[in-house]
Amino acid sequence: MKNESREGGVEAPTRHPIDWKTGEFNDENSLFNELERVYDICHGCRRCVNLCNAFPTLFDLIDESDTFEVDGVDKQDYSKVVEHCYLCDLCYMTKCPYVPPHEWNVDFPHLMLRAKAQNFKKGNVVARDKILTSTDKVGSFLGIPVIAQASNVANKIKPVRKVMEKTLGIHANAVLPKFYSNSLRKSFKSKKTNKLKESKYSGKVALFVTCYGNRNEPDVVKDLIAILEHNNFDVKLVEQEKCCGMPKMELGDLESVEKLKDFNIPQLLNLVEDGWSIVAPIPSCVLMFKNELPMILNENEDIKAISEAFFDPFEYL
Repeated sequence: MKNESREGGVEAPTRHPIDWKTGEFNDENSLFNELERVYDICHGCRRCVNLCNAFPTLFDLIDESDTFEVDGVDKQDYSKVVEHCYLCDLCYMTKCPYVPPHEWNVDFPHLMLRAKAQNFKKGNVVARDKILTSTDKVGSFLGIPVIAQASNVANKIKPVRKVMEKTLGIHANAVLPKFYSNSLRKSFKSKKTNKLKESKYSGKVALFVTCYGNRNEPDVVKDLIAILEHNNFDVKLVEQEKCCGMPKMELGDLESVEKLKDFNIPQLLNLVEDGWSIVAPIPSCVLMFKNELPMILNENEDIKAISEAFFDPFEYL
């Protein structure tokens, strides 16, 4: 057997583009057949049991069925596995021995994405998820000075959290992020320009601040700017940006992902063509631009150029 298709081969995983607008991607029968095929492979392997809760959920459904096999699981329960996957890619990148180029061609996260996309098209999405994945709108509203302070206080009051749990489905014990009215972008406007010293390590870095970095963790982004400038990099912010699209992708709302792409890509492409490297402080945003968008919109050459110039801070440094 050739090494590239051998179980446990040492080659890096490869991925196929996601043809989400045509083909079998939106066919329900085809989806169920593929879910059954992949679930059966996972059942015979079980290496990923210690990752996210998708795998224990799958194995419990199988072990509690009449046949102790995938064919004993009600197909309507397949979605219980899907809802526990948050597309982190750990199973694909670190555990699964059957990823492409293996002949079994298992891409668990992208199969979960396909199921999420069909679920979204059917309208099987609660209001909570639609609201929480609209990060630009939520951040703009909760970033208003009086509202930011009020929401931060309310999120620590147990009776308020109980009401939120009953009405919105947000668990009363879930840790919610703090919102800052003095966002990173606001504070950066008053920042003094850093004077670069002569160094062979100097370069140009444009920060894609991200929704979370701008409204929820501005101090983390300030620290990143300080580190980059300490290492003699010229730093500026991407002039305009919207959410990278990861929350909407995790919801299965690929049309919204494309709309966000239409706003962000022209901004980023201008920087790349001008010789700027792009760095984002949030790993999921980096993953979106480097891996997911090129898979979802694989014929877009601009996205490919941006993905090659997009870096995680630690990778860049």
